[in-house]
Amino acid sequence: MKKTLLILGVAGVLFTSCDPQMAEGDFVSNTMTAESLLNGATFAQFNAVTGDDGKVSYVPSETGNYIQFNIPGVSAVNVYYEKNGEKKTLSYGRAGGMIYYMPSRGSDPLQTLYFSYLNEDGTEVVAQKQFTLEVAQALDPAAKILVSNSGRKKWKWLPTEVNGGAVWGNGGYCAGEQDGSLTINGAWWGCGVDDGDCAETFSTQTKHAGGRYDEIKGECYALSYMEFNEDGSLTAYSNTGEKINEGSFAIKNYNNNEITNADTFSRGTLETSEGAILWPFAINTDGMQPTTFNIGYLDVSRMVLLYSVSGDAWSECTWWSFMSDDDPSGVLASHDWHWKPTQVNGGAVWGNGGYCAGSQDGTGAINGAWWGCGVNDGDCPSKFDEQMNHAGPAYVEGEEYSTAKMVFNEDEASITVFGKDGEQIRQGSFSLDMTPDAEKFRIGTLNTSEGLILWPFAINTGGFQPTVFDIGYLGSDAMVLLYSTSGDAWSECTWWSFGK
Repeated sequence: MKKTLLILGVAGVLFTSCDPQMAEGDFVSNTMTAESLLNGATFAQFNAVTGDDGKVSYVPSETGNYIQFNIPGVSAVNVYYEKNGEKKTLSYGRAGGMIYYMPSRGSDPLQTLYFSYLNEDGTEVVAQKQFTLEVAQALDPAAKILVSNSGRKKWKWLPTEVNGGAVWGNGGYCAGEQDGSLTINGAWWGCGVDDGDCAETFSTQTKHAGGRYDEIKGECYALSYMEFNEDGSLTAYSNTGEKINEGSFAIKNYNNNEITNADTFSRGTLETSEGAILWPFAINTDGMQPTTFNIGYLDVSRMVLLYSVSGDAWSECTWWSFMSDDDPSGVLASHDWHWKPTQVNGGAVWGNGGYCAGSQDGTGAINGAWWGCGVNDGDCPSKFDEQMNHAGPAYVEGEEYSTAKMVFNEDEASITVFGKDGEQIRQGSFSLDMTPDAEKFRIGTLNTSEGLILWPFAINTGGFQPTVFDIGYLGSDAMVLLYSTSGDAWSECTWWSFGK
């Protein structure tokens, strides 16, 4: 197929109407060229505004992300942008209308869109036009942990191993490093959510709330949450979604990869307005609400906060345990992903099993597994190098070792696969759909370009490479993917196990 490309290099916007509903151009059966394709074309940009009545209207804006276009003289054009070398279609099968394009956070506001037309003789012509768009600013890495790439993120209680599920309690200050597990280093005691399994619950500890328990008891349930926003605001909600409190926050001196204050085993500090977090009371202080917390641990899915009244080593401190499942793409991009040996066949990382066998928990057991093989430099009796009959054309030697890895880039929506010696093997794009399916025991789906994970082959398919994977489990320390050719319950499926 022949293709000619014309670069128009236009950074402005031509406004022709405030009505975003434009008729398609009249079709004239001519052979188009890249030079003539956009002759007479009109473009306008808008922002969408929702009124008090819930209706959406479009307001002209020179940086609007809603782009109205009308290409006269052709039947239809394909409108797309390019990312990681791949075409991302915005409109297909029409010559006019409205498209929406929001570049990834931190991108250059000046973006290029491509307009492609196929002549009757099969010649494809492509013209491109630049638009200045509104783009969300890149976030400070520390703030991004709290608010996610979307700019807002929910955090809720996470039961620990303390007292059978406590989420708040006391312990010895400066007892040691918190590691993000369900163990709270130095904990003495704790209570849990009112609808949980902990022996002690918030409803039995009202003395710590300074007489305010009846006002804020909605924050003491498993579904209670607080939402951090990129504008620095922090809002707490009850288990029914009712706003309990709102305030502000700031994170300072944060580094989860190392302790920033060796004396307090802190990874930074979280400062808030008074009473902004869930159950904001220091223990045994008659309702005192701290505004500066030590960060014992914080990553994209886990947060442990601590506060000591005196600040003395081994004095009584208060601890809080939170988690977030509101940032799956942030979890993917939070670290490199390597093979994670499981309990299957003595350390398998890839294998087969019965589809829809049950939920996955990321602990090392693969629910429904029949068989599996492990990395070539591992201990599993069956290894990748004995299973080359399953490999397809995307196979590159080196991805079947423990040092091979996948790197997810959230801003670019890309995956890069590296071999055992750090050489790049493949690169492409990904997207997430976190719509759960209880019948298939999946929490969402991972969509990728073909061959974009380590050993991307479905078992017993002659090297077939799926592009849509069930997410059986996704946490900061583990990911389990599954794929079934038929999609039938208990049919053969393939599973993959990844970790840090």
